[in-house]
Amino acid sequence: MSDPDQPVTATPEAVRKAFATCTTDALRMFRNTVGQCVGLCAAISWRLTEDGVPNKVALGSLSCGGVPAFEYSGPFVTDGSSPVDWDGHAWIEFPGGIIGEPSLLRTAKAAPRQSNLRQSLERQGVIDKGAFILPGRDTLAVFGLKYTRMAYLAEGDFDPLIHGLIATNNASP
Repeated sequence: MSDPDQPVTATPEAVRKAFATCTTDALRMFRNTVGQCVGLCAAISWRLTEDGVPNKVALGSLSCGGVPAFEYSGPFVTDGSSPVDWDGHAWIEFPGGIIGEPSLLRTAKAAPRQSNLRQSLERQGVIDKGAFILPGRDTLAVFGLKYTRMAYLAEGDFDPLIHGLIATNNASP
C-alpha cells in the first residue's frame, strides 16, 4: 500500500476522480454500509491501490461541532476471536492531506433525527450525498468535522474486512 505521507504522485484532481469512481462503484455494490466504515474503506482503498493511487485507511475519532460522534477505543481487531466492538471511525487519507469520506453520510442519515452529526450534515446540505472528498483537514472545519487519526489499518486486515462486507451485502467480489 502506498503511504499518504509521501509526496503527491497523482494530481489532486486525479485523486478526486479515482476516489469518486471507486466509491460510487462500492456504494452501488454494497448497499448495507451503515456502521461499516472500516470494511467499506478497506474495499475502496484496495481498489485505489490496485489503480496506483497512494492512500491509507485511517482509524481514529471523529467529532462534529466539538461533540464526539465516534471515539477511537483502541486497535481495530479482525482476528475473528471475538465480535468486533469498536466505536471509532475510518476514512481514507491521500498524499497532500486529502481526506476521502465514503461512509459517514449513510451512517449519519440512518442516525436518529436528534443526532448532532446528522443535524449538522443536514444543515450543510450534504446528508443526501453518497460520499465526499476534501482537500485537507482545514477544509473539514466548513462541515464542523474534526478527524483525529490514531492508527492506520494494517494491510493484513483488508481481506477479512472485505469478505465480511461482501457477506453482509450478499455481493460477489
